[in-house]
Parts: sequence; structure tokens; C-alpha cells
Amino acid sequence: MKKGFTLIELLVVITLIGILAVAVLSAINPIEQINKARDAGKRADASQLISALDRYFASNLKFPWNNYVNYATSTDLAFSGYARSVGVGVCTSVGNAVLDALDENSDASGCVPEVVAGVNHYGYLIETQELKSQFAKRNYFKVWPTLPTADKLFVVKKLGDPSVSVCFMPQSKATRDTFDDTDPTSGADITKLKQLTWVGVAEAAIATDIDPWPSAVTPDWTDITAAAFVCLPEE
Repeated sequence: MKKGFTLIELLVVITLIGILAVAVLSAINPIEQINKARDAGKRADASQLISALDRYFASNLKFPWNNYVNYATSTDLAFSGYARSVGVGVCTSVGNAVLDALDENSDASGCVPEVVAGVNHYGYLIETQELKSQFAKRNYFKVWPTLPTADKLFVVKKLGDPSVSVCFMPQSKATRDTFDDTDPTSGADITKLKQLTWVGVAEAAIATDIDPWPSAVTPDWTDITAAAFVCLPEE
């Protein structure tokens, strides 16, 4: 007599394997892991951009935006814009009035060099080798038909504050949930997320300030004016 599994036994085994697979995927949550990796990448790039701006200021006693025709020359200048904006110092460098007025110089591949007398010019941070030219090809510097807010970096400097912050909207749930973190001992709000105060709308908006996110308010992650941001350097 031949021995083997019955149909019922096979169905039971398949069902158990399916349940275990669902449990493992739920525990691992691959989408959340991908979002964590993206947030980690943006955090690292934001830190790299801040370091480049600090080094540029140390060498030139001014920030890249002080070189552009659309901005005042005072070193104590409030500045804000998304990463590919003129003034940040990655995409545009020669202070051309026409190109500056476009507030960007990039396409779907990243920053596009300005050609002056046959010479390619990127931003001041790249020209001074504070950043490698490959940095200008990251997503933050690309012009897409609809570049998601979550794929942007925002550079903000307050008036009267010598430090520069680089902010991004987190994608991972673990990071987003920190908007309502409290110290278990003191009960004090220890949120790491920040609120940007916007003037204007959509991508043309200007972030004018950085404040701790009010922990009693739930961010709206679909609205740039009502979302919370990770801002480096963190306090």
C-alpha cells in the first residue's frame, strides 16, 4: 500500500505556511523598512549639506546665497528654499539674473550646469569642492512633473541666527510617530519633529521659521503646510 499525505493534510500544511508567512511579513513590514532606509538616507544627505554650508561659510565668511543677484549681500540674511533653489549652492553658481529668476537650474536628471564661455558651472558648494558633483544628481535636485514633498530637502536660515537647518518630511511611521513622544519620567514633550511656518503656497512657498511641533496636534502628511519635518541639526 502506498503511503502519502491526504488532501486535508496538505491543505492544513499550506494554510499554516500561509499564516506564518503573513505573520513574518507583518513583523518585518518591508514597506516600513524601505521608508526607514529612505529617511536614513535623507538624514545623512541633510547632514552632508549642512556641513558643506558650514565649511563654505568658514572659508568665505558668507553663505552661497549671498552671491546671487536676487538676494541681499548681508551675511545675516534669512533664507529658505527647497534644495535645488538658487542660493542653496548646489545647482546654480554664476549669478546669472535670468537663470536666478527661474529659481532653479535642474531637470529630471538633477542639477544642470550653466555653460559660460564653454565652462560648466554648478553650485558654489560643488565649485569649491565642499560637495562632490555626484551629489547634484540626487532626487532632491531633480525636476519631476510632480516631485513628492517627501522627496525634497528644505534649507532654512533664520534672521539673526548663524546656523542653517536642512529639513525633510519623514516617510517612516516610526519617525512620524515621534511627534507625540513624551519623557516617561517627567512627562515633558521630547518630540524631535519640527513645524515650518509657510508663506505662500505649494512649491513656491517659503519656510520662514522652525518651531517644535505641537504634540497635541496630529500632522497632516498630505499637506506641506500642515506636516511635521525632521530638521537637522537636531537639538
